[in-house]
Formats: sequence, structure tokens, C-alpha cells
Amino acid sequence: MDDLVWQILIAGFAIFVVFKISLITYRRRAFPEPHYKWDEIDTGDLSFPEGFIWGTATAAHQIEGNQSNNWTDFEERAGKERSGEACDHWNLWRDDFNLLSEIGVNSYRFSIEWSRLEPSPGEWNEKAMSTYSDMVDDLLGRGIRPMPTLHHFSHPSWWEEKGGFADERNLVDFLSYSERVFDALSDRVEVWCTINEPTVFSAMGYTLGQFPPGRRSIFLTLRVMKNMMRAHSMVYKRLKERAPECKLGIAKNVTLFDPANRWSPIDWPVSRLLEWLWNGAWRRAITRGSMLGSRIPDAKGSLDFVGLNYYTHFITGLFLPTSTEELSFAKRENEVGTEFGYPMYAEGMRRAIDFVSELEVPIEITENGVADSDDSLRPVHLMRHLWVISEAIKDGRDVISYHHWSLMDNFEWAEGYKMRFGLYHVDFETQERTLRPSGEIYRDVIKSSSKM
Repeated sequence: MDDLVWQILIAGFAIFVVFKISLITYRRRAFPEPHYKWDEIDTGDLSFPEGFIWGTATAAHQIEGNQSNNWTDFEERAGKERSGEACDHWNLWRDDFNLLSEIGVNSYRFSIEWSRLEPSPGEWNEKAMSTYSDMVDDLLGRGIRPMPTLHHFSHPSWWEEKGGFADERNLVDFLSYSERVFDALSDRVEVWCTINEPTVFSAMGYTLGQFPPGRRSIFLTLRVMKNMMRAHSMVYKRLKERAPECKLGIAKNVTLFDPANRWSPIDWPVSRLLEWLWNGAWRRAITRGSMLGSRIPDAKGSLDFVGLNYYTHFITGLFLPTSTEELSFAKRENEVGTEFGYPMYAEGMRRAIDFVSELEVPIEITENGVADSDDSLRPVHLMRHLWVISEAIKDGRDVISYHHWSLMDNFEWAEGYKMRFGLYHVDFETQERTLRPSGEIYRDVIKSSSKM
């Protein structure tokens, strides 16, 4: 009898060990969440290939100033901080381009403000278009590659009143605008982003209500996500017909979702669901031509490159916020929180690169940065992410550029002016720009890279 008890105990223990190992294996495969020993890593040990592209990024509504669009309407209606003059870039752009030359970048990602060009339906502002054309010429004269984005969260008020991306019938307006800008600039501009962060725009505008139009509807969120993919596909197809040699892509924010409790059978599926809605459904549209139960055949293969925006990972569980008032950013014990609230998680840059690598097109890092008003975290943040990118390239990932967000402090959407992402500090009273120490570090990295 004693032998039987021991045999049962040993068998039970063996089953428990096998189960435990299987669970650990599943967890690691399903939710890889590496954390590096940064104190043992020399983040200055960087290696970038010859011809690697160095840049910064901005968006029109955040820097140009004195806009009249869906965002200014929303700022007034929702009682948000007003964007106002912003950085007055529309008047100071030549001076700001001197800043690009000062830090030595050879690529500049910026956005075109549709509302400046078409303030009312069919009314085209040639003078504003001429200014964007002058910007392109100035950049090229400096040896800086212009990389325009056709839609970066803002569009004309009249188009918003028609329903914007929530109504598929409106996409022809966006296509027409895109064609006119392309026809004006494509003789000199080779690389284009169609849309910036479609998932962010959809979720923030139609689930959390913190972007215009300030709605809170899962149904509308999913519709807008699909329509933005349709819009991208339409623009890609039409513009490639016009100039096959031009390169077109989309800037996708890849946010990672990790379970709060990595042993919880509840947190796993919640994280997987969010990961699929935020990232997986978008990638499936590009690879399969279908998205969230709808066929979008033109989406398949509609990228010459993928723009990757990476900032952080979200630690999630059963509780799903439906507004920013309910939103809180958890972090692991060994992670540092940023001023925005989310944790700095440079390890996730590699996971994001691996995720978009499956699209089998070149990867342009179109945004990466941190809100840091006193510049105490940005130097570490910058070097860690550059080190991760450098290692990914060594491992064969086709990353061809890095654009730091942002060139200078600006209007940070729903957060107003309190979040400062700039390599240059901006005094919004005097419009004086001052290079931060992190900007000096980035300048030195670029200079060192050019000598490799």
C-alpha cells in the first residue's frame, strides 16, 4: 500500500512538472516579453550599414499653427487646449529646416495639411500648394529626402461634417486630394506615407473619444479602421499607376499588448484579442486582402515599404477602458515610466520590427521618441532604441531608416502642450528653438554613422 501511495505521488508530481513546463513554454511562445539587463549592455556600440537613412518627423497640425480643420473644431467643442499658433512653422519653416541641417539628418517626414489646400469642397489653394512645393525644393537643396504623409489625423471641417472616414462614400474625396498633391510633388518626392496610425485615429476618435469626432462606438471604430484601409489601398493603387517608381507605404503604430498576469487564463485571451485588433487585423489586410470580416482585395500587397511607429507596450487584463479617464498605464517592476504615463520598453522595438518583417518589405522607422520635458530620460531612451535597431539589422532585418519623434516640441493632440517630445525645446511665447542634449547625442550618432 505504501508503494502504491508513493507511485501515485510520484506520478502526480511528474504530471505537475510536465504541465508546468508546457505552460511556461506556451506562455513564452504566445507572449514573448523579454527584458534586457541594460546595465550590462553598451548602448553606444552601434553599427548601421552604409546608406542608412537618418531623420526626424513632425505633423502639420502640431507645428504649422493657425489651422482650421477637424481638430480645431474639436478643440473648441470638447473644451481642449487650443493648438493656436503652435510652432508657427508655416511662417518659420525655413528657419526650422536649418535645424534639420544642424543635426545632420538626411530625411524629413512631415505631413500635408489637406484643410490648407482645400478649405471648402472644390476650392483649391494654389498658394498653399506652392509653399509645400517650396519646402520640398528647400529640403532637396540641403540633401534631405522629403517624406510627406497625406493624412496625419487632420482633415477639412467640411469633410468631417460629411462623416469623414466613417462613410465609405467619402473616400473619393481623399483620393482626389491625394492625387492633386501627388501630381504637384511626385516629380521630386520619391517616398510617401498615405495615412498615419489608422488604428490610433480609429480608437481615439471612435472608442475613447479623445480625438475628433469624439465618438464612443465600437461599431464605428471597426468601420473607420476598415475604411482607412480602403482609403490607403485606393490611394496606393492610383498613385502607383501615375508614377510606378515612387515608393508608397503606411505609418503603422505597433503597440504591443502583454498580459498583466502572465499566468492568468483571463489576461491571456484579453491581450491576444487586443493584439489582434490593434496589429493583427491590419497585417492580415496587407497580406490577405481581408480585414475584420470584410474583403478589401486592393489592400493585399499595397506597400512598397512599411512605416513603423513604436513607443511602448500595454500591460492588459480583464478590465478594458472605454475612455481615457479610465485608462491607466501599468508597468513592470523593472520598467521606467515616461511623462506620458506608459513605460519605456525598448525591448519591444525588436518585437515590433519582427512583427512587420513578415510583410517582407523594407522597414522605415517613421516615429520613435518620448515625452520628456527636462531631457533626463530621452538620451537613454534614444540610445536603447538605436541599439535594438542596430542589433535587428545585424540579424538580417531590413530596417533602412530611423526618424526620431519629434524635431521640436509641439501640440501633442489631446494632451496639448504639456507633453514635450522635441530634440529642440520650443519656447511657445518667443518661438525660440534650443537644441537639447539629447539632440546633440543624436547629431553625434548620425555623424559617427556617416564615417563607418
